[in-house]
Amino acid sequence: MVRYVQLIVSSYLSKLVETLKSYTINLIVLEATGGLETELVIQLQAAVLPVALINPRQGRDFAKATGKLAKTDAIDAQILAHFGEAMQPQILAVESEESRQLGDLISRRRQLVEMRTAEKNRRERARGKALVDIEAHLEYLDNCLEKLNQEIEELTQANQQWLEKVNLLKTVPGIGQVISTTLVSDLPELGQLTAKQISRLVGVAPINHDSGQHKGKRMIQGGRAQIPATLYMGAVVAMRHNPVIKTFYERLVGRGKSKKLALTACVGKILVILNAMVRQNQPWQLADNLPPCS
Repeated sequence: MVRYVQLIVSSYLSKLVETLKSYTINLIVLEATGGLETELVIQLQAAVLPVALINPRQGRDFAKATGKLAKTDAIDAQILAHFGEAMQPQILAVESEESRQLGDLISRRRQLVEMRTAEKNRRERARGKALVDIEAHLEYLDNCLEKLNQEIEELTQANQQWLEKVNLLKTVPGIGQVISTTLVSDLPELGQLTAKQISRLVGVAPINHDSGQHKGKRMIQGGRAQIPATLYMGAVVAMRHNPVIKTFYERLVGRGKSKKLALTACVGKILVILNAMVRQNQPWQLADNLPPCS
């Protein structure tokens, strides 16, 4: 049944793309919808139609800024069109089939990890048959993750460019196989942008928030949520095993920053370091001497 629905959707999308090809189009703007947009993006790119993908928050913020508070499909489409004209978002680069495969595997691994975490939390309160069932499910998830990690490693090993980048990233204490392959898949721009640009793209660039009682505060929002979440785990490890990050964290806490804010700042610092390393193709041992990429 699911496969049948997928075929129907794909057929409708194909008709939509054929219709769009009959027009002169400068840019097609889509909102990221957790992967539901992927098939349409693939078909649009196959038809050599320019497509940009934006965060839904960007669309809503733009709507509010232009006084469009109501929300319907027609209004949303109009807002996205106006957003494209005014902001000129970057056109998506065409992904290879190999890149899509890696992205799918990374996404599935993330889902399995979330499922395993949820089951571990349930296990703390479970008893009897429920506990036995949870234990069996956890064993199954562990086996699935082991197999998935092997597939990801094999795919990465088969691509020399990916392999070199993964090995380079892993020279940083706190950055392991999972984080490095996630960055290769979900952040192909790493090493191609300045420190400020990569921070804004990922969503770890502090934004001034000087309104009312929040005067002097800075906040972080937007961007690719999966990247900060992945780097957060790396920052936790780096605080213990990476002298540069440990010193940076302790200095922030010593200045009165909360531990949570200090750890978030470490995520941003790690990202900037990794970006500079990839940009200049230098491993961690030389990273401290890298000039700032700004």
